[in-house]
Amino acid sequence: MTTIGRRRRLVVVAISVGAVVLAVAALVMGVRVLYAGEALPGTKVAGIAMSGASVEEIRRRLTPVAQSDAPITVDADGQRLHVRPSETGYEVDLEASVYQTLDAGRTGTLGGALSTLKGLALTRHVPLVAKVDTAKLQRTVATLANRIDRPSFAGQLDITPATMEVGVEPPRAGRRVDRRVLMARLRDALFHPTTRQIEVAVARRPVTSRTEVEDVARAAAEYLQQPLVLDGAGPPLRVQSKRIARLLALEPLAGGRDARLGVDRNEVATLVGRVADKRDRPALSARVTAPVRQAVLDGKEDLAWSPRAADVDVRPSRPGREVDQQALASSIEDAVREDTHQSALPMQRVDPAVTTRQARGVNSLIGTFTTYYEPAEPRVTNIRRIAESVDGTVVAPGEQFSLNGVAGQRTRDKGYVPAPFIADGKIIPSVGGGVSQFSTTMYNAAYFAGLQIDGHQPHSLFIDRYPAGREATLNYPDIDLVWTNDTASPVVVRASGGATSVSVSLYGDNGGRRVRAETESREPLVSGDFAIVVTRVVHFADGRTERQSHTTSYDLPEE
Repeated sequence: MTTIGRRRRLVVVAISVGAVVLAVAALVMGVRVLYAGEALPGTKVAGIAMSGASVEEIRRRLTPVAQSDAPITVDADGQRLHVRPSETGYEVDLEASVYQTLDAGRTGTLGGALSTLKGLALTRHVPLVAKVDTAKLQRTVATLANRIDRPSFAGQLDITPATMEVGVEPPRAGRRVDRRVLMARLRDALFHPTTRQIEVAVARRPVTSRTEVEDVARAAAEYLQQPLVLDGAGPPLRVQSKRIARLLALEPLAGGRDARLGVDRNEVATLVGRVADKRDRPALSARVTAPVRQAVLDGKEDLAWSPRAADVDVRPSRPGREVDQQALASSIEDAVREDTHQSALPMQRVDPAVTTRQARGVNSLIGTFTTYYEPAEPRVTNIRRIAESVDGTVVAPGEQFSLNGVAGQRTRDKGYVPAPFIADGKIIPSVGGGVSQFSTTMYNAAYFAGLQIDGHQPHSLFIDRYPAGREATLNYPDIDLVWTNDTASPVVVRASGGATSVSVSLYGDNGGRRVRAETESREPLVSGDFAIVVTRVVHFADGRTERQSHTTSYDLPEE
């Protein structure tokens, strides 16, 4: 072909293409003019045909869809659950959906020409403009999953103690849904309203067979033919079959894929507790008998005290024994698993809190103090009552003494009566009022014994029957007197209230500590009564001296 021929052919092709383009453009323009202000042909939203629909008509047709809360069915391995879109926070933006429908097919490549023409032959699916609350959707998925999921059940023995008949509850496989897949499919269904049912697969969790469970039941029936013998610390204990029947249980293995005869650990714990009740023997601490008031110390100002030899009586201690409950439970469990009917009964020695040797180290009156009161007042009843509750207490070496812990709450049932009590700077009646005098008395006894004072709180108001700066109030449970026996020997507490005074004496061996209280002058306070500094000087047998100063400030009573 000549050059001129080729040129003529190209011209013809160009004219033809141009004609086609012009025809297509004309067609597109004609469609858009014909459907001006209306949805283009082939447009569907939520399965609803919108071709030729005006804005008002599109809105009318979409309103029921936007407002619908028809449930979505979730089919999970035959289990059907229903979810309403509103539960997930799903919302349709109706106006945005209307105008998105109207714009469909008018935008895109070549000014949307191809999209316009596509609608003449094919359906154009336009999604709704919607949103979902992610947090609500996650909670909904979690709720669905919790209803779908099921743990594996390895089966269970059903034993009738009266007849020794052993039945079974068959095993059941577990299942679990993939929450991420469930969320994705639920989200897709929400944004495609024509989809009202979704399916989600669940993963099966394997479990032992019914045959294996019945084998365990036969093993249980055989085990019940003989008693279980617990041997140790005295004559053997025989656990009869009716009691064993409560213990036996199916024990899952390998995540429930296998099983063997085992025990119900709660029932074993109950049995072990009963065995302990029969075989335990508590330890008895040594008892020390000493006079309530061998000497009197009652000064309110500078004062000194040195230990005094004391003649005390000691009743020997006795060690105890107790069942090692954890070891016994393990031994019973092993006996059942191994199909034996013998189990060790392990015992442990229990040492007394205060041994005879320690008690014989109590050789001195290491501290004492006496305070006074008017006879026949209601508070005297309370002071005597708390003295009775504390008298005879033995505090082991290193042990901490709590007055509230030993005496407990002061109540009418315990013999306490209403009496004046200081609260927030005011004197009010209170059951147990007045026991602070006992607390002050004990505080001074421990103070002059040179013992470690861990906690005390002075009164807010000065009371002249107590040594200024050397006293302690008491209230249950928040205000306590606490001290520690920081000696190598027990401390024996003797306490007694008489007609006009109460005394506390502490017996032990403090290594020869000598104590002196140095009281400074009272310093008037601008916004209170006065402040005072008291220093405890402790002289130890090895020549050391410790000075412990404490400042107490007193308020003026409210008028």
